[in-house]
Amino acid sequence: MKNNLFPAFILAMSVFFISCRTDKPDPLPQGPTCSVRLKIDRERMLDENDEPLAMVKGTPHDLYAVQVYRKSSLGGKDGKYAYGIFDNENDMNLELETGNTYKIEMTMVPDGASLIAKGENGGYQEPFVIGGAGGAPGKTTNRFISSTVQYIEKLNSGYAVINQEDDEPTGYNRPPISRFYGVADNFTPTGDTELAIDLKWVCFGLTVVPQDLTEGRIEIEMRGAPLLTVTPDAPDAVTKKIFTFEHSLNSDDWTADDYSEDIPIAITWFKSDGTRIVFRDIATPTSIKRKVNKIFSIPCGNDGPAGNIAINKEDEILVDDEEIIARPQKNVIFAR
Repeated sequence: MKNNLFPAFILAMSVFFISCRTDKPDPLPQGPTCSVRLKIDRERMLDENDEPLAMVKGTPHDLYAVQVYRKSSLGGKDGKYAYGIFDNENDMNLELETGNTYKIEMTMVPDGASLIAKGENGGYQEPFVIGGAGGAPGKTTNRFISSTVQYIEKLNSGYAVINQEDDEPTGYNRPPISRFYGVADNFTPTGDTELAIDLKWVCFGLTVVPQDLTEGRIEIEMRGAPLLTVTPDAPDAVTKKIFTFEHSLNSDDWTADDYSEDIPIAITWFKSDGTRIVFRDIATPTSIKRKVNKIFSIPCGNDGPAGNIAINKEDEILVDDEEIIARPQKNVIFAR
């Protein structure tokens, strides 16, 4: 009797452990599926020849990161469903379960293959880093990978690690690159179809116009961005420089037409004799709207304007917001 009970006990325990497995397949078994081809509807922007700063040049390839979530039918947190990193938008074919509702989040960096730094594994750094178990810089897949544990981090954050000429790659909260972002929410496919993703340009421009600059240098320090310099030999060095907004996680929708950020910007003229003239202090934020080119006119001659004048110049691509900064009454002199 004892010998007969032992095999029965082993069989019962085997069934118990199999039913309690925690290493469930990823993704879980699917129901009926359909094919959804993603199409890109990109907002107009500046000519891409106006890209900012002296970045490493390479083969121009736009980089796309896509994160797909499955909406909870009970109103809970969206579940991770699939992700992909693409340099060819024609490869964005997604298999979804019919009848379920999804959220599809996307970001794109023009010429990102040259601008975004790579990690040791050959994948791209932020904003293309894969989070979750075994996360690492994201490699181009040109296909969607189904996963409930891995995902693309920081799609809605401006932070990016970029290549720089003659320097190490550096991460910035307001990087000098062009960037697009868009979301298709509450999408419920019922059959094979196409879905257009409306990508908005989440950027602003910066221009510094020195007037009668004949000596020294003007430094522009913007929080979260690289230091910019204007000299008599390169007076137009900061002209329509494009930056991505920081967009902290608790910020408003950065694709909204009226989205703006209060950005700390310091502008200082370092003269040849050691004099330093502070036109704008870093403690004074400047409000800049999406798709607006903020223009600072800097009087460097003997006589400067008596006040500040704000001028908005609007065109169909980028709006100029010009501010003529009054020259301080006293110079600040530092001992050498």
